[in-house]
Amino acid sequence: MIVYLNGRLMPLEQARISPLDRGFIFGEAIYEGLRAFVPPGAREPRIVGARLHAERMNAGLAAAGIGFNAFTLLEPTLEMLRANRMPEAFVYWQVSGGTPGAGDPPRYRVAPAGIEPTVFMYCSAQPALAGLGGSGSPPRRRVIVAQDVRWMLGQMKSTSLMGNVHVARLAAAAGADEAVLVRDAKVVEGLATNVVMVVERGGREEVVTPTLDSAPMLAGVTRRLLLDFAPEIVERPVLEVEVATAREVMMVGTTTYVTACTHVDGRAVGDGDAGPAARRLFAALMDGILAGRDV
Repeated sequence: MIVYLNGRLMPLEQARISPLDRGFIFGEAIYEGLRAFVPPGAREPRIVGARLHAERMNAGLAAAGIGFNAFTLLEPTLEMLRANRMPEAFVYWQVSGGTPGAGDPPRYRVAPAGIEPTVFMYCSAQPALAGLGGSGSPPRRRVIVAQDVRWMLGQMKSTSLMGNVHVARLAAAAGADEAVLVRDAKVVEGLATNVVMVVERGGREEVVTPTLDSAPMLAGVTRRLLLDFAPEIVERPVLEVEVATAREVMMVGTTTYVTACTHVDGRAVGDGDAGPAARRLFAALMDGILAGRDV
């Protein structure tokens, strides 16, 4: 595998980061997960929602006090994909607060002036996106409902993911793949996804997703694209009690696309398979990306 570290492409085995790096010592780092694919009729890959990903990362870096421009990673990403001969891929970006110099204290909570961030990225192969769209069938997962025990800066895509790992263990112990996180009796998001549900409200069916200000959560790029491609989705605070009676529950994300949650806490949702809304939204997402409307 060829990776990118601090301006250079190199074999993974040669990549070295100091254990005193602030990303390791403090979890002071921001990351992005992106999807590269080859559009129909094209030879070169492109990144789904590249501008949205770079803008979100820049917002997180600014909040973390790390001076770096994520837009500078777009061209090196394509170079890395070419070096790996991997046009269909998941791409991971990470920018940390950097490694202190020889004269700097290793655990000073405020970063020393002039410290250079550590910039790292890698890629891993994914199935062809066009092939997934042609199947017309969304992925499936089983989920649990779990309390959101993470920190309050959910809008920051920080590498400090111990809360997510803790809940992922709970889900695995329950025979599930994911979790719908709830806080203060409201639905927040998944472990690496946003939540969309179909509920009955006022005698009619409503497709809903939590508003970004209803709880600390990430402004998902796939969520943003889906709102553009499927204007039927209503943004509003979603209550925890609505999960139990939802006709459909879905997770949306970079490599999750639109995934149907067939079971919640061991209980079948609907008929225990992907419902009509999941199929419709999955198709809308794939059609929009393949048509280039995510740019």
